[in-house]
Amino acid sequence: MTHSPALHLAVSFWSPLRLAYGLLPMLELLDRYALDADRLLQEAGIARFGVMDPSYTITVQQEIAFHTSCFLRIPSAALSLEVAREYGLRGFSVLGLAMQASKDVLSMLRLIARYPRLAWGMFDGELTLDDRGLRIAFRPQPRLGRAEGFFAERDLACALVMAEEATQQRFPLESVHFRHACTGDPAGYEAFFGCPVHFNAERTGIRAAHDAALFPLPQADARICAFYTAQCAVMARSIDQPFRYAEAVRNRLLESAVMPDLPALAQRMYLTERTLQRRLRAEGVSFSQVLREARRERAEQLLSESRASMEQIATTLGFGDAVAFSHAFKSWTGQSPLRWRRKATAHAAAPSAGNAC
Repeated sequence: MTHSPALHLAVSFWSPLRLAYGLLPMLELLDRYALDADRLLQEAGIARFGVMDPSYTITVQQEIAFHTSCFLRIPSAALSLEVAREYGLRGFSVLGLAMQASKDVLSMLRLIARYPRLAWGMFDGELTLDDRGLRIAFRPQPRLGRAEGFFAERDLACALVMAEEATQQRFPLESVHFRHACTGDPAGYEAFFGCPVHFNAERTGIRAAHDAALFPLPQADARICAFYTAQCAVMARSIDQPFRYAEAVRNRLLESAVMPDLPALAQRMYLTERTLQRRLRAEGVSFSQVLREARRERAEQLLSESRASMEQIATTLGFGDAVAFSHAFKSWTGQSPLRWRRKATAHAAAPSAGNAC
């Protein structure tokens, strides 16, 4: 059989900053084992609300500390495999969507190599495809300390889970190798990976047949893949941008069915009112400023895109009644909500110059 040209890619997953929502799979397990996730996050210096924010970053040291605390407390001999099962493609946000729409498994792997900071891996290594087959090898990562074995197992198991979800079939590995000693049941690892698993090996990695890399993906779509790949580039660049509490507050206000006041929002963000106000002041804004801007944006959207009554809009924005909302809206725009709505409706109904006869 004629194979495609040889491919060798060096990949570095180690990054000093990490997206915090990559901790969600472990948080699911903590809940399952009835352990105090908030306490473990606090011990690692990670804000609880940040785990649910797509732009919130933590240091790699914080992630290592958090996971180390978890595997020391969770009574599971194969915790790495349990965590890996929680990592679905959707959990990787735009990277997962781009991978799912890729042409084949090799294209998926190329995407991960292109945007490794979105994949939460912990190792540097190589991806090789040649006549000997497909090989992924990890280099030793002593900075992980006693958690190195856990992360090695998690990362390779996660790669298998993603490949099987994307191909919608069992992915045929030939062998799996780990540098560390086995701490669980070897038969359990072989059942998970579907192949021989070797511990105390020279290098950590996996091997598969050459053709396995070319397995087509059932949901392949070049246009969708290109769209989400572009979003990957945006998200990868955003990791190095400082986190802005003002933007986080604004997003939570706009996403709420009823906009919360300061005490309620601070509680949702697992912060005290004083702490939240202090962090907003450090960015040169106040909660009242962010609330006012969010209320105006939501009010204009509801007035122009819905038939909600003034009372309903007032409730949504957190006002006590329609009169209070009307006074506030007029102070923002110089017009009453009803007059603003009539103008917006008339403007939307008027034909544009390009459509005029």
